[in-house]
Amino acid sequence: MRNLLALILFLRLAAALAAQNVVVNLLAPLEAAVPGGEVQVDLVILNPTPTEVIFETPLTLDARLSGERRTWKVVLRGQAGGGAQIAARSFSYRAFAFRLPDDAGGRLVLELDRPRPARALIEVRTGVAADEPRRAVTAPLSNILPSQPAASAIQRTFANRLSPHESSYFIYGPDAPAAKFQFSFKYRLFGEQAALGEALPALRGVFLGYTQRSLWDIEADSSPFFDTSYMPEVLFESQAFADPGSPGGLKLLGYHVGLKHESNGRDGAASRSLNIVYFRPAVAFGRLDGWNLLVVPRVFAYVSDRSNNPTIADYRGNLELTAIVGRNDRFALALTGRLGHGAHRGSLQADLTIPVQFNRLLDFATYVLIQYWDGYGESLRDYDRRTSTVRAGFSLVR
Repeated sequence: MRNLLALILFLRLAAALAAQNVVVNLLAPLEAAVPGGEVQVDLVILNPTPTEVIFETPLTLDARLSGERRTWKVVLRGQAGGGAQIAARSFSYRAFAFRLPDDAGGRLVLELDRPRPARALIEVRTGVAADEPRRAVTAPLSNILPSQPAASAIQRTFANRLSPHESSYFIYGPDAPAAKFQFSFKYRLFGEQAALGEALPALRGVFLGYTQRSLWDIEADSSPFFDTSYMPEVLFESQAFADPGSPGGLKLLGYHVGLKHESNGRDGAASRSLNIVYFRPAVAFGRLDGWNLLVVPRVFAYVSDRSNNPTIADYRGNLELTAIVGRNDRFALALTGRLGHGAHRGSLQADLTIPVQFNRLLDFATYVLIQYWDGYGESLRDYDRRTSTVRAGFSLVR
């Protein structure tokens, strides 16, 4: 029971950390501003994670407006504030306005420190009255982060870098081992302010990942763990921004390239371990804020000695394919298949997730998960034995 409570607390922490992974940008006005006039900007909040988050936005924001020779303090006044529920891989925005100083001119930079560091470029026309017609100019959407004070060191080095990776769940079924659970997260190695990240922006996509999956014979005497897979990895992640409101069609969501170790942590005859390198792209069909189909293949190769499981490629092969059909605010069905060498062995896992929210007091959002497994390799220990079972429970990240 202690282990189960600890797992639940850990998974709830992982869900809370998902809210720390949102991306905040300032969208500058499309028209040039004039001194003394009012400037309207949009705070765009993008949720790239696979789970819904709640993000708090205050009614007023303190900001800095900087030119070549002077900096002004301004207050952005919002039209609405409070907590916003942002669906997985979706976005929200808040409109703000502020008065431009009378002596402002040229190209200015508007900077925020909260609710997330963000920056936008404001073009100012001089020599005209505030009520004169203004010409349209192009204003870019910026994600350049300004420097942060030392008081936010913990947030810079931990919370803003830790995010969900694979799915996290706890499920239970009628067949031994009855319980199965998994938790997974990744940690960004190079922050936005790292010198290497500044020189080589691609390094900001380097992560350390960790996934642990256990089969737990919870109903047996002393409730032993049947087998556990420990899966540390180093990976490079590239995300392609896709507008959630764009029409249907093929969209590239990004890709992962990684080196992954998997071991069951045992010795002797029960010891199993392997290393793989993999490439995993993700594409979507349909609207990301509506019904869609995600296709996520993973091609991998074994790169180490497999003397303690020499025939594992016959059962796992070199290709894993996941197809997910659903909608962010409704159910989703994920099918994951592997085909072993010789095309006569493999596995199929089906995950049906249905979003639920317990109550507004706790605001604990999760998913009901029903998982079906059939095939070889659910555990490393018995990768060459076929099993079939159904389990149900809950999932925090699907």
